[in-house]
Formats: sequence, structure tokens, C-alpha cells
Amino acid sequence: MATHTTLYTSGADLYGLDGKKITLRGVNYPLLDDWNFPGKDSLAEIAKTGANAVRIQWYVNYGSPNRPKYSLNDLDSFLLRCATAGMIPILMLSDLTCASDAGLVNSKLIPWWTSASVVKVLQKHAKYIILNLANEVGFYRWADNQKTALASYIAAYKTAVASIRRAGLTVPLMIDAPDCGTSLDAFLTAGPQLITADPNHNLLFSAHAYWAAYDGLLFIPRCIAAKLPIVFGEVANKQDEQVNGTTAYCYYDLDGTHVGPGKTNGFTYQSLLTLLQKDGLSWLVWSWGPDNCAARQLSTNSTFASLSTFGQDIVHNPTYGLIATAHRSKLL
Repeated sequence: MATHTTLYTSGADLYGLDGKKITLRGVNYPLLDDWNFPGKDSLAEIAKTGANAVRIQWYVNYGSPNRPKYSLNDLDSFLLRCATAGMIPILMLSDLTCASDAGLVNSKLIPWWTSASVVKVLQKHAKYIILNLANEVGFYRWADNQKTALASYIAAYKTAVASIRRAGLTVPLMIDAPDCGTSLDAFLTAGPQLITADPNHNLLFSAHAYWAAYDGLLFIPRCIAAKLPIVFGEVANKQDEQVNGTTAYCYYDLDGTHVGPGKTNGFTYQSLLTLLQKDGLSWLVWSWGPDNCAARQLSTNSTFASLSTFGQDIVHNPTYGLIATAHRSKLL
């Protein structure tokens, strides 16, 4: 039997070093948007939710001179604290969120991932870390020529994965769907090609369920039938929209409340999480906060004692909630 030194995928599933299947049930934490970090953070409060994974927002360059400085040492200690708490750290770069050109991953982000100082830190946590190479990069459905755009997306990620592997990192790599993460159907074409191209065959494919107008549910059975290692990397109760060139937060309701101005196709996060529980698929909720859409935060003040309405459901729902369904692995 093969001995693994990292988390690994086989078919549609993720496994730990003990050979047991891991179903991710986690929380997104916009860490660098929390300007208390690195002085203090909310990790201990997030751990109280029962989550077995935390997706960590990081930036090569945050882009604001006013943000308190952060370093690789800060990241190093945070990753260890995640593992100590029994939560798999999923490290994500957010610099290119919703960029149309997937090729930018290789010019803007891969040099950071493969730099000697970063690789040194990541190797310290290789037993339990997942690397989410880029948040929501690349267009496909939204492109003028969908066939060409999807081919470019696949080519860009083949190059990115090859670069990561050449740097000596064998850990699972999470790849976000195109079109701000929404287009689950892209993986039916891209997924098999990317797995074949990865010498380690150790990839996860992440869709973000902002599906006010896209019928992503249609493609879940097809992804299951194709045995693709699918994760729902962001599941939320509200969806934003661009209106006259500015972001309208909480524009669409994905929770059936009909509070926001946007009209949806009827999709709700509750129906999705019920389905994912039945099918044994992984998900990560967006988000602990901070978030410009206050109703989308799991906590009203970053403490477990002050869970929002959304947070109460995500944590305590008896069918799909974190306390009922998340199982932690021994990571250290």
C-alpha cells in the first residue's frame, strides 16, 4: 500500500494520512480583511463551530498602505494553529479575484507560491495543508468565445500545477471554477484533463455557489458520475451584483427571504447543503467575516457567542450544520 505524506485524492474523495476519507465542512475566514491580524484574530472562535477546515484569505500584495503589515512568519504560525485546532488549513490567494484572464495566475501568483521562502513555510505544513492557487480567476461562460476561453483556462492551470509540482510541493491543489467561481460545468471538461496532467493526480475542484441565475444543481449529478473531486468552496446566503459599475452587496437572497432587490431562479443555500449532505460532498461557508454584506457574516462581532441568523443555521442545523456533520481528523 502506498504511503502518503500529504492529504491526497483518490477518485472523487479526499483522504488523510490515515487513509480515511475526509469530507470538508468548513468556514471561510477573510483573514487579511480582518485588520486586527496579525495582532489578534478569530481562529479560536471559528474553532468553536466544529468546522474541520478553514479557508484562509491571503494576498501577495493586499493593496492598501494602511493595512497593518503581515509576514510569512505570521502565516506560518496561523497554519500551525489551524492544525492544532483540528482544522485543515486551505490557503488561498485573493489578489486576482474575478479576473477574466486565467493566464494571470502564472504571471502574478505562481511566482509567490514557488518562491523559496514560501515553499519552505508550506513544506512545514505539508501533512495537512491544501493550496487554493487563486480565488475565482478566469472567464468561460462570460467570455465572448466560450470554447476558446475554456481551453485557455485549462492551459493556464496545467502550467500552474506543473510549476507547483516542480517546486517540490505534492500537497492537494484546489482550483476554483471560472466565472467568479460559479461555473461548475466547466469541470466536466477541465477536470479530467487537469488530473491527467498533474503528475501527483492530487487536485480538488472548487465551485462557488453564487447561483442566483445559474443552474449549478443540474451539474452536480454529472460531476458525481464523472468521479470528480468536487468541493463547494464558497456557499453563502447572499450574492452581490455589479450595478452601474459599483458592487451592490446582499443584492440577491440565496436563503429564500426575498429581502434584497434582485430576482433569483429560486436557488437556496439550504437546498444545496441538504443535497451535499446526502451526497457526501465537501463545502465551506462564506464567511466568518468581515464582509461588506453584514447578513452574510456567520457572527455579528466575530465571536461564537454572537452568531448571526445565518451562523446559527450553519452551525446548528440538525441536517447539515457543522456540529452535526463535521468530523475532525488528527492532523498533528
